[in-house]
Amino acid sequence: MELAGTGSVLPGVAVGSRLLTRPAEALLSWMRPRDPRLAARTVSVLCAVGLVVTLVTLPMGVNAGTDLDGWAIALAAVSLLLIAMISAAAWFFDEASRLAWALCPFAAITVIVLVDLATHDASVSAQVFLFFPTVYGAALLPRPGAILVTCASLAGELVVVFTQLTVREAMVSTCYVAAALATTAVMLIRSMERQHQLVVELARLATVDPLTGLVTRRGFDEAMSAVLAQSDADEGTSLVIFDVDQFKSVNDRYGHPGGDRVLVQLSELLVHASRRGDVVCRMGGDEIAMLLPRCTVEVALRRADEIVELVRAEGFEVTVDDVIQVSISGGLAHCPTHGSDARTLYAAADAALYDAKRGGRDRVVARFEG
Repeated sequence: MELAGTGSVLPGVAVGSRLLTRPAEALLSWMRPRDPRLAARTVSVLCAVGLVVTLVTLPMGVNAGTDLDGWAIALAAVSLLLIAMISAAAWFFDEASRLAWALCPFAAITVIVLVDLATHDASVSAQVFLFFPTVYGAALLPRPGAILVTCASLAGELVVVFTQLTVREAMVSTCYVAAALATTAVMLIRSMERQHQLVVELARLATVDPLTGLVTRRGFDEAMSAVLAQSDADEGTSLVIFDVDQFKSVNDRYGHPGGDRVLVQLSELLVHASRRGDVVCRMGGDEIAMLLPRCTVEVALRRADEIVELVRAEGFEVTVDDVIQVSISGGLAHCPTHGSDARTLYAAADAALYDAKRGGRDRVVARFEG
């Protein structure tokens, strides 16, 4: 189920950024790393490597082959300072610093170009640093962002070689470097996208029950934590735990395939009876829970009673020729009536479910005394 009601975003415009146009918003999303912490470490390492190599080679005059003039030294010093600032700032970037992340790779490319111009260096040893932002973009950014960074690196290459070499030399150098940059970017983008898809699929499988298609306990716990952390509405949040009455007898008579069919049909019925924002979870075995955000005890009890009646009236197909009737019992807990944390709510709902079973089954119980 989709968990709704935890925030709203206008189409194409982020909350708190209403003055941004849709293209600007799209650009910021393209330049946002998939993993900001890993991106921060990567930026710092790449900047540190560039800083150390440049500091070591600059005094030797190896890059230029001639003595550096004062303007070149000053420009190189400013560029090195920018490298150090980018590296330091990367450690403080977080998921919300979208503008900083968007500017970071382009600032790095600008610094590389300035250093190459300041040192009068258009050699391969200078151009190799343009691979750093390209690798960063291809490995950590969505495809549009990776393409933008690669194009910016190619633009930096053109500036460096066409301002310092003859046209023929610049064209030859550009062909080699462009081929290497593009190949590196394409291979990394395809590899990282495949890896990202696998990670997303594994995460989905970890939160979806393979039999019923409901949320697993792990996903349910995460949803409950999010709802309880943001729950400031007067209605509160309700939790209902359902259990199939005498489910063991169904398995004994029709086998586990028959019991599985009952669970699948019951899950479909509960999903159909839920509203947008509710979360339906298979806790384990025949136990199914429903999280009802912004729902009072009275409303939750009425809805749970209606579900019990729907199940009672439903025919469950356990084999091709056999349709049986089943019933369910439910226990209801409410935040803040019975507690304000997940553990307390689970305990209250379990205790109420036990009361429903002991009281004759086929009913829902809410322990109003807490």
